[in-house]
Amino acid sequence: MIVLLLLFLLPILFLLILSRILHDPNKVGVIVLGDVGRSPRMRNHCLSLAQEDFTVQYVAERGSTVHPDLLKNTSVNLYLTSPWSLPKIPLQLLIKPLCQTITLTMVCLRHFLGCSAILMQNPPCIPVMAVVWFTCRLYGARMIIDWHNYGYTILGLKLPTTSPVVRAARMFERFFGRLADENFCVTNAMSHDLVNNWGITAYALHDRPCKKTKLSTSQKHDLLLRLGKEYPIFKEDEETTLLTTTNEDGKPVKRTKRSALIVSSTSWTPDEDFSVLLEALRAYNSEWSEDFPDLVVAITGNGPQKAYYQGLIRDSPLEHVQVVTCWLEPEDYPKLLAAADLGVSLHWSSSGLDLPMKVVDMFGAGLPVCSRDFSCIRELVIHGKNGCVFSDAAHLSRQFRSIFKRFGEPECQHLAILGNGVKHFQSLPWHYHWQHVALPLLREGFEFKDYGSDDEPSFPVGGPLTMM
Repeated sequence: MIVLLLLFLLPILFLLILSRILHDPNKVGVIVLGDVGRSPRMRNHCLSLAQEDFTVQYVAERGSTVHPDLLKNTSVNLYLTSPWSLPKIPLQLLIKPLCQTITLTMVCLRHFLGCSAILMQNPPCIPVMAVVWFTCRLYGARMIIDWHNYGYTILGLKLPTTSPVVRAARMFERFFGRLADENFCVTNAMSHDLVNNWGITAYALHDRPCKKTKLSTSQKHDLLLRLGKEYPIFKEDEETTLLTTTNEDGKPVKRTKRSALIVSSTSWTPDEDFSVLLEALRAYNSEWSEDFPDLVVAITGNGPQKAYYQGLIRDSPLEHVQVVTCWLEPEDYPKLLAAADLGVSLHWSSSGLDLPMKVVDMFGAGLPVCSRDFSCIRELVIHGKNGCVFSDAAHLSRQFRSIFKRFGEPECQHLAILGNGVKHFQSLPWHYHWQHVALPLLREGFEFKDYGSDDEPSFPVGGPLTMM
């Protein structure tokens, strides 16, 4: 027994001593138990840390394509793990977290040695919260949680909220969440909820676009010609695309009479009910008149319900609406957003406290958005200023008709007004906001910069923008 105890304690003691020797105040670990290509906020954290001369150890799961900015940044060391998947067997809910705990512990102990802080995304919380807490205590690092949502509320989409599993997940999340040294979250609403219900102080760090994407007419033409090779809806021939054509000199120019292009990104899951958009498009089609353009709706993303809705789209063609489901490379997605006329977000928060990152991507491309309404969405989408919020399919259909009435004519001013509001949102970029909210938690002794300086946009720390 003593021998076994020594075999267990000696490696821990060795790591404990080694971590103090290798401790680097400018080395930070970042971990997300999710697809590296579908974790844009954590990617933005890594890039901002690198911009502030930190060395970043980033652990995430393999999945979709890694963003090029991560791959080419020499200050970010990326370590990809394989997602855990088990066949349906008895006690799977216990066996999978146990296997994940063992694997994640080994990964964290290996890659986070010497880190001064470890930043983790929540959710998912099981088992990563416990593993990060153990690693931080062993290595003398600070545990920092970025609250994107509550994990137990997402679990509650699949199981009854009264289920023992959901209740246990909530207790686990609350217990380890309160052990974190620092916290920030995605909305003011979540910040208030965390402190009021769980006694956790979390600073609101709103998502902002890292960079603006703007395309010239020539770039739009080239993009749609290229995408049209796989998705013919984007081009008519080698000279004419959905949005552009060529003049007598062969130069790309805007088409005067064309369909409007709408883009929506979805994960095809229950918290993004695609049937709402489908019903709205059917209503638009039935109410169509010469005052309105035809619509081309591009739906990007992958998920469990994609094949089901593709079947509905295929079996119910509409005369004035065409829908295409596509999968784009990371560098093409923001370009398609920049080429589009309007974005649609179907995201509905399981907790009512988080915001859809896809809307931030759309704003970064200068694209106004129609977003599904829920409790805190107006921290991001301000109705009538940078977009519109809708409650159901009929409401969304009315917004389409209002926005696109007399499309392409001088009388159509709605899109221009919303576009000006989006430009206001873009004036506060991600890194500037991150410097004032996240960086002080990651670097001790950091001094806040003045938000009221002449060369910087003036907005409150952690607060929503006020549209004028």
